[in-house]
Formats: sequence, structure tokens, C-alpha cells
Amino acid sequence: MAEKIRMAMLGCGGMSGAHTRGLKTLWENDVKMFDVIAACDIVEERAAGRAKEVEGFQGTTPNVYTDVMEMLDKEPDLDAVDICSLHSAHHTLAVACLEAGKHVIIEKPLAITMRTGRLILDAARRNNATLAVAENYRRSRSHRAVKWAVRRGMIGKPRIFFWQDVGEHLGTWGWRDSKADAGAGWILDGGVHFTDLFRYHLGTEAQEVFAMSKAYMPYRYEKPDTMEGRVDVTVEDTTFAIIKFEGDVIVQWTTCRAAPGRGFGGQVIHGSEGSIDMGGNLSTRKKTMNGEELQKLFMESISEHEKEKLFPSGIADTVAIELKDFADAILNGNKPEVDGVEGFKDQAICMAVFESSCLNQPVIVSDIENCKIENYQKEINDDLGV
Repeated sequence: MAEKIRMAMLGCGGMSGAHTRGLKTLWENDVKMFDVIAACDIVEERAAGRAKEVEGFQGTTPNVYTDVMEMLDKEPDLDAVDICSLHSAHHTLAVACLEAGKHVIIEKPLAITMRTGRLILDAARRNNATLAVAENYRRSRSHRAVKWAVRRGMIGKPRIFFWQDVGEHLGTWGWRDSKADAGAGWILDGGVHFTDLFRYHLGTEAQEVFAMSKAYMPYRYEKPDTMEGRVDVTVEDTTFAIIKFEGDVIVQWTTCRAAPGRGFGGQVIHGSEGSIDMGGNLSTRKKTMNGEELQKLFMESISEHEKEKLFPSGIADTVAIELKDFADAILNGNKPEVDGVEGFKDQAICMAVFESSCLNQPVIVSDIENCKIENYQKEINDDLGV
């Protein structure tokens, strides 16, 4: 492999902008591990725009493509591909790149269904390729500190994890309003970040899920302030879920984007000795500590080597950090922190929510991972022919 990882950006819409900024942050901190040589999107203007942004800090302009197979054919020296497409295209793009022998980092969720996710995992294994899922939330200093505090027993044994996010969202959201394109509503799109944090902070795996999911507002508006330009929506906006984790831990997960008026939310882990929220604010029977104090303690407790691994060159941009982790995995032959299997397990909890609601009964998470329960996902799989 060349001194730098020769990478392509595949899917140049909104989230690829965050990846471009992450690459720029790495470059500006003299972490020049990537050479972006191609940008590909079905809309040529988007690909050209990303290529121009990369040129601004890299100094060289990536070649622009509108077809992934053409890109793979004309760029045989590619080492890796960064995929930021809509969910329904994840498996087709990732499998094509993996079968071409390229390493892949792919935006969350891993795939639009569990079955298509397995296609990606299998392709990575067959080709001995590095597969990473772009799961960046856990990489913030605050979440690193929360995990550290929980592992040190600062709240005792974890018992209950409350995650509540209730409010109203009236604006349209493009392809994310379509089940065929997104796979499900916010509980999958944004929720997979949260399931990753459940697993990360608790350090155990989900076993069983019982949930109810609703579409109280099967429409949104192009002009939300005046409720004009109504657009039909085919994904859910409300979910109530109880998730049983190993170690007798319960997660209560509520998300609602159809609640006008007073919104509320909070994310708190309660243990046998106290509680901690996702900002790192800790409260026990004997003391309280705010997030800044906890982060200071955490940073003082880890070695310089650990600091450099978690926050390379002192970088705070979590997308930049995940890209650096991907590069390290390729160059050193080790597993990225959030590999395909981790991303698959994160997604399985989300899909268990929808399958439970569809069946109106609890479901075993391992049955979701093994594709034994696919009622909710069936129409997507059928449409995709998988």
C-alpha cells in the first residue's frame, strides 16, 4: 500500500459533508493518512462539489464519477471507500466495493435491513477486507468519560437506562421520509446512534425487546411554519420500547416526533449507588459532580498513549476520529472500534423494536440478528430481491 490510503467518497450528499470536514480536520492537524482520489454520486454536481472541497485542503482534485462500477474500473489503485449514500443503497455499494478488494467505512446504519446487512458482512469476510461503521457519538470526550465512570463503579451496578426524546418535527426530510429509502423512521436513522451508546455504556448485549411504534403524522410540510406543502411520509414518528439487557439491566426508550406543545427529554443511567447522564453529570448518595469535572478526572486517569488513541492530536471532531480509527485498522491490520459486527448488533436492536411492534409481542434480539423474524422488513427485502 502507498504511504497514504487512496480513498474514494461514495455518495456525496449531506453526511458526506461531515466526512469531508473530518478529513480536513485531520489534514490541518498534520494527520495526513488519506489521499482522496475519487468522488462518486449519481448527481454529478454533488460529486464535483465534494471534489472541489477536498481540493481546498488536499491540494489535488479527486476524479469525479456518477457510477460506482466505472469508478472501481478506472481507479484500480483505490485502497478504500467511504460510503455516505441513502440506506437502501448501502448493501449494493458496499458489496461491490468489498468484492473489488477495497476496504470500506459506511455510514450508519450498516444496512436497510438485517438481511442486506448480512450481505455486507459476508462480502467483507470473503475478501478479508476492513469494514467499519461510521458510529461517531461514542467518540466524544463526554461519552468516553461516562463509560469510564460506569466501568469504575461510580454509580454502582447499572440497573435502568432511561432514554427519552419527545417533541414535534413538522418539516420534510427528503428520502428519510420514505420506508423504501430509509428502512424505517428516526428510531433507525438516529436511533442506531443511541443503541450503540446503550451497548457501549452498559457493556452488555440486548436480549429481548417489547415495543410499540406508531405513525401519528403520516405527513410533513415543506413549509412547517404555515403547514403548507403537505408531503406523505411512510415511516414512523413515535416509539415506546422496553429493552432487556444482560445483567438484569432495563433500557426504557421513548422517542416521539409527533408531540406538539411541551417537549421533554433526558438520558440517564441509574445504578445501585447513583446516576449519571449523557453529559457526565453524576449524582450519588454521597456526592455530585458535573460533566466538566468528570471529564477532567477521566483525562487525568488515562495515559498519553490512550489520549492519543482516543483523541488523536487532541482532535475533538468525532467524525475525524472515526476516520483516523479506520485508517489505523487498515494500516495495522487490526479491528476498527466499530466494525461491521458491532454495527450489525446496533441495528438489530432498532429492527427488534419494529418487529416487536409489528407482531405485538416481545422478540428475542438474536432472532433478529439471525433473520428469523422479518415481518416488518419483508416488504423491503422483497422489493430489493434479497
